[in-house]
Amino acid sequence: MVRRGGAQTLLDDAYARLRADVLEGAYGPGERLVPAELAARYGVGSGVLREALGRLASEHLATFEPNRGYRVIDAGVRQVEDLLGLRRINEGAALRLSIERGGADYEAAALAAHHRLRSAARDTEDGRRAHHDFHMALLSGCGNERLLALCEDLFEASELYRRWSVAALSRPARASRAASNEHRAILDAVLAHDADEAVRLHEQHLQRTVDLALAYAADVEARSTA
Repeated sequence: MVRRGGAQTLLDDAYARLRADVLEGAYGPGERLVPAELAARYGVGSGVLREALGRLASEHLATFEPNRGYRVIDAGVRQVEDLLGLRRINEGAALRLSIERGGADYEAAALAAHHRLRSAARDTEDGRRAHHDFHMALLSGCGNERLLALCEDLFEASELYRRWSVAALSRPARASRAASNEHRAILDAVLAHDADEAVRLHEQHLQRTVDLALAYAADVEARSTA
């Protein structure tokens, strides 16, 4: 039965707060997410919190195992490789379809998203949202809602790895300028209707996230075995 009214609002609020805390790094890789403890923290019932955790798991930000419960996703090298490999396949397909099928509205949405990205302050919540919105705008013309939803879930999960890695590892100052240039180059290829070039540039851009996340995952695994 579909929840309505206050109960749905309570669930949505608990889920949004929990999700934001996970993405902000309040819970570390592989950390247990205990419903009773989190229910007390967020001021909701355990049932509501379990539903929020189920949503989180459906977005690949948490995992669930019988008898072990919910945990934040791990930061192992294999997990990172699998996740980002899926991003490369699915986003490449969605981007190619978007260029083939998208019209003037799609291109206008991509341009507007890029403008907001350039205007937003980096490494703030507004900047992270603008980054998400730009990447989703590039894929939004694919005409396949299930593919687009999958791409968004995978993006959010890899964004968690990216945030962990940026917080833990040193990164050259020029990286932000390089990312900005890469975003513009991808957009230019999209506007030129050059699907091969857009996908190639997108894969190069994604490799930056792959390199950061794998370096972080390798560091986590080394420290856990030391």
